[in-house]
Amino acid sequence: MFSERDDVDRASPAHFGIHPDAIGEERPDPRPEEAKRMGLSRHTEEGAVLSFASSLDRGKPAHRMMAWILLVTFAAPVIYTLLVLL
Repeated sequence: MFSERDDVDRASPAHFGIHPDAIGEERPDPRPEEAKRMGLSRHTEEGAVLSFASSLDRGKPAHRMMAWILLVTFAAPVIYTLLVLL
């Protein structure tokens, strides 16, 4: 019924070079080993941030900028709290 519509593009996998019909177990898991052990996946809040940060590429300038934005975003509350306490 709805799955047979031809006006909607099929969802493609997040990783390039993987066939769209590949099942989840065939796709590479980019998570660090510690995250796998703790059960963090992209479906949890902390795991989503970890997955996003680990997918950044050091060679791309836009990714480097996003990494700095993430660093400032997460460090700013700590720095503010330290300034208030001192």
